[in-house]
Amino acid sequence: MIGMLPFKVFAEMALPEMDLLEMDIAEPQIPNSIIPPLSHAQLASEPVLPENLYNDEVQCVAINNVELINLDAFPNAAHLKEKAEEAHGRCLGEQGLSVLVANLQQQLVVDGYITSRVVFVDDSERDGTLMLKLMPGRIEDIRHHQDSVGNAHLSSLFPGKRGDLVNLRHLEQGLENLQRLPSVNATLDVELNRDDLSSQIIVNRQQSRLWRINAYLDDAGHDAVGRYRTGLILSFDNPLSRYNPLSLSDLLYFSVNRDLDSQPDKGHNSYGVHYSVPYGNWLFSMTGNQGERYQSFSFAGKRLAGKKFGYRSHWSVLDTQIQHLLTRGVNYKTVGYAGVLIRQSASFWTHREIDIQRFNTTDWQLGIEHLHYMPWATFRGGVRYQQGASWFGAQPIPGKMSTAPARLVDITSSLDIPFKIGTQSFQYRPAFSQQHTYSDISSLDKFTIGGRSSVRGFNENNALTGSRGWSLKNDISWISPIPGQTFVGQQFYIGMDYGEVSEQGQPFLLGERLAGAVVGTRGNYHAFGYDFNVGVPITKPAEFDADPLVFGFTLTWQY
Repeated sequence: MIGMLPFKVFAEMALPEMDLLEMDIAEPQIPNSIIPPLSHAQLASEPVLPENLYNDEVQCVAINNVELINLDAFPNAAHLKEKAEEAHGRCLGEQGLSVLVANLQQQLVVDGYITSRVVFVDDSERDGTLMLKLMPGRIEDIRHHQDSVGNAHLSSLFPGKRGDLVNLRHLEQGLENLQRLPSVNATLDVELNRDDLSSQIIVNRQQSRLWRINAYLDDAGHDAVGRYRTGLILSFDNPLSRYNPLSLSDLLYFSVNRDLDSQPDKGHNSYGVHYSVPYGNWLFSMTGNQGERYQSFSFAGKRLAGKKFGYRSHWSVLDTQIQHLLTRGVNYKTVGYAGVLIRQSASFWTHREIDIQRFNTTDWQLGIEHLHYMPWATFRGGVRYQQGASWFGAQPIPGKMSTAPARLVDITSSLDIPFKIGTQSFQYRPAFSQQHTYSDISSLDKFTIGGRSSVRGFNENNALTGSRGWSLKNDISWISPIPGQTFVGQQFYIGMDYGEVSEQGQPFLLGERLAGAVVGTRGNYHAFGYDFNVGVPITKPAEFDADPLVFGFTLTWQY
């Protein structure tokens, strides 16, 4: 007998964000519509609350022990054993035994083993020992539906293979791998053979296109090298499918960024390439960027009057990372990652290199990220450890007091809390970021506050930096009730941010604290995204230069 178990999948969809962080080595941040954020696909499985064991039946059997046959075949053996031990020392009748089996069955479902079964065996009770058999439901095959578009390499995208236990968590991970690209939508069905509990996993995959274009325009640049910036990103979804009939759900993109001020004596530009590919519970990614910034200076005095001197810096970054799924449940997901970060830069004054500004560093990183859906909020958090290394030709940083490897820890966390006042929908989003170190770190790794990526209400021309620091951003958004499909996700928001930085001995620090506020609107109009805002400084050091009003905008377009 063959049955059909239909499932539906949902995945988080985030609006594109275009906050590009300006750094000494300024690697452009790519919007979430290009690189998929950490998400959690969930297949529908209705939870059933466990029932209490009956202990007052007239006809019952005293249970001293429950033995589960085939227990070793299940990775959740500890959960099943704990559930079975609830019957120890009880006298169970027909109803109590049925409840025990139902609770064990529900534990299998909760842990993801949706096609496995718990059954009684012949002569199941002997001398106070109850014998129950666990019947594993296994994968017979994972294959495409006849209506699928393309031929994804399912054996590399799904963690489970033929002969493995059917695990709902593995199916969810496979769906995430399939749907990590915006152009791909996928569903699956589980066809269960109830005679031997083998299952056919049927995947229906649809891909709308093989390439995408994203562009942006904003005013988040530094006045010294160009306030107005633009960029173009060309993405290829499943690029290797052009040469291989099997799609790997890989992503390749090329990016170009530059200023729009069009002045010969100042400007910046950068180029980037990214490739990532999943494999079961693993994800490999590599991102490379390089660019330059240039500006001119004039000096007073008779000998130098009318002369301009050029300052130019070149930089490059290579970031490789391997990510692995550590654990996932019905409403949470935790991943760990390890990576290597290689950064190089050189600066020139009238074609002469400034040796003290030459950087050639390598750092290794370990981190963990967690996503958790709660009834009242969505939590995202992460911890990253970074340490310098002498790999790949890395050189000591000029001017650094210590030769020991630099070590630092970054912590990030955020909450998305929806709520209603009457019939109106709102969302509160606090976002926390902190960096801690006792090392003598370079300017590349300094914590910065001031600007739209940290403490809003300040422009990008001035910032406070330190080896250690933290910031807290707070947004309250009103979801516009305007009907229709023209404006999608339109929000009006207000925000208030605060941040602090510190340095050992506090040398050369202009100040330690900034606070600012912002009000704005954001959303989408057809293929365009927008964010217009006005910020004001609230708290700043007396010597810190800040405009009384800071206007900002970001425009995006995708095709």
